[in-house]
Amino acid sequence: MSGFNRHPWLKWEQVEKFLGQKLPFGEKGQTFLDNMTWVEGYVQDMLKKAMPGTDANISSSERSVGVEIFETHEHVIVKVKIAKDEDPKELQVFVKSHQIKLTGFLSGKNRVVKLPALVLPRSAVASYKQRLLEIKVRKRGSKEAYQEAFIRY
Repeated sequence: MSGFNRHPWLKWEQVEKFLGQKLPFGEKGQTFLDNMTWVEGYVQDMLKKAMPGTDANISSSERSVGVEIFETHEHVIVKVKIAKDEDPKELQVFVKSHQIKLTGFLSGKNRVVKLPALVLPRSAVASYKQRLLEIKVRKRGSKEAYQEAFIRY
């Protein structure tokens, strides 16, 4: 018994019927799992439609400039590959609660990396070794104390 017969939902026609639209990928006879390269582009398009005016294509643009983002329970870690021709001593790192801005590149352009969680900017530690800039920032705690808002009478 082939994959078509055991899992009818894997047929393109069934997926298109379920979604209510013709998909820009897939050929007759292919199953849904045969070619998954379209997924990222499709998701990015849907995000752009759902959130107009925002940059929904973050992962692709960051990947093109060699940015990796890791998250632990307490920290966000950003690793940026620096080109050979760049002078690491000219680079500057600026941290906000939701993003990091890198300046000092030969091109004169700044690079902004959006963070997956809110962080404490003053806790940022940056280090450079073997063409890799690593920025480690402590996440903002979710157990923050209440701050009283006084009522005006």
